[in-house]
Amino acid sequence: MVRLMAARLQLFVFDLAGTTVVDDGHVMHSFAAAAASQGLVAAPELLRARMGWHKQLVFATLLREQGRDAALAPILAARFEEEFALAVRRAPLRPTPGAVEAIRMLLAAGLRVAFNTGFSRSTADVVLAAMDWQRHPSVASDEVANGRPAPDLIRRAMALTDVTDPARVGVAGDTPSDLLAGTAAGCGVVVGVGCGSHRLAELAGHPHTALLPDLTALAELVLVHG
Repeated sequence: MVRLMAARLQLFVFDLAGTTVVDDGHVMHSFAAAAASQGLVAAPELLRARMGWHKQLVFATLLREQGRDAALAPILAARFEEEFALAVRRAPLRPTPGAVEAIRMLLAAGLRVAFNTGFSRSTADVVLAAMDWQRHPSVASDEVANGRPAPDLIRRAMALTDVTDPARVGVAGDTPSDLLAGTAAGCGVVVGVGCGSHRLAELAGHPHTALLPDLTALAELVLVHG
């Protein structure tokens, strides 16, 4: 099925942190620092289950679960953005294995490439600038009505690239919410990668058309097999 769909792809939408960009603990550190600023408990297992979500929604959920006022969520999300920008300055971002090559090969084959992310626009721009990927269309979680696992991010990426048929769209991500969003959007190819927040064994229980350890073999899957 993947091979049949891949032959017709027009657009490939990539997640950022953990999929095309090595996280190096930046996201978890930023969550922890933001939570600590308001005395909020942010256990790693609670955060991992919500990776890929809009960061404000993550904090609102944690606040409600701990009987706190969810109105603090925007303040915590803003602190997350500050901490992440500082972390990137301390330890520059780098691409995951195969990411640069996969993007180059897909573009050379005539596909359009876009990015979607659970980050806000300001944080997404920090990442895109660090990777020199600003020329590609991108969608941040604060630019759509509903973040992952809803399909809004992918549908917006389709609109930005003039692609109307979701069966001609491929997506790749490192979290269950990435896979759920791609499936909800009706994407023809939904690839889970094990180089980010979740291992392949954890992603296997969620809807997908392919699982890869990283992006090294993505172009072969999409182009050669297609």
